[in-house]
Amino acid sequence: MALVACFIVGYLIWSTVAALAYLGKADREATRTFAELQRVSAQTLEQQKSMEYHATKSYIEKVAREDMLMSRKGDTVVLFPVDRALPEPTPLEPAGLPRALSQLIKWVKGWF
Repeated sequence: MALVACFIVGYLIWSTVAALAYLGKADREATRTFAELQRVSAQTLEQQKSMEYHATKSYIEKVAREDMLMSRKGDTVVLFPVDRALPEPTPLEPAGLPRALSQLIKWVKGWF
């Protein structure tokens, strides 16, 4: 009878320790999940604020003026000419060759 009582007491102690270990693991998991939920909630709030800004008239006007190069009626528009042609590279004269020889090389290259 004493042996059966020892087994029952041992089982109860073992199950209590296992339950405590499981509860500790569940608590750590809940804490981690709550921290992740807070992080995601902060990101969502930030994105909502960004979306609200993108719907304002000031943002739409900024995009229209800067990205689409639009102007309001009555605005003075100043356009600057843009020269997109690249300047011709000046050929470097070969070092160590006399001027007459480099002129001869240039003259011969002109044939081809």
